[in-house]
Amino acid sequence: MLALREGGSSFSAIARRLELHRAIDAHRSFLRALGTHAGNDRQKLVEGEEERLDRLEKRIRTRDAADPEKVTRRLRGIDKLREALRQ
Repeated sequence: MLALREGGSSFSAIARRLELHRAIDAHRSFLRALGTHAGNDRQKLVEGEEERLDRLEKRIRTRDAADPEKVTRRLRGIDKLREALRQ
């Protein structure tokens, strides 16, 4: 799971690969896997995920700039992913 995410796979792609029902199931699995790590290992994993979320946010702001409602909705989703990561 962690290797797939670190390799750049989206949660949707991970869900398909692991035969999970939805992307949220892959995200929950990611958070559980993250919880098995501590100290520097965990910090590196969190930093990597934060970098991926930063890149995603930039893509959304650029790609969807013509549709402010879509940008707002998608950025709320990223905020929820960030929040879950910090818990």
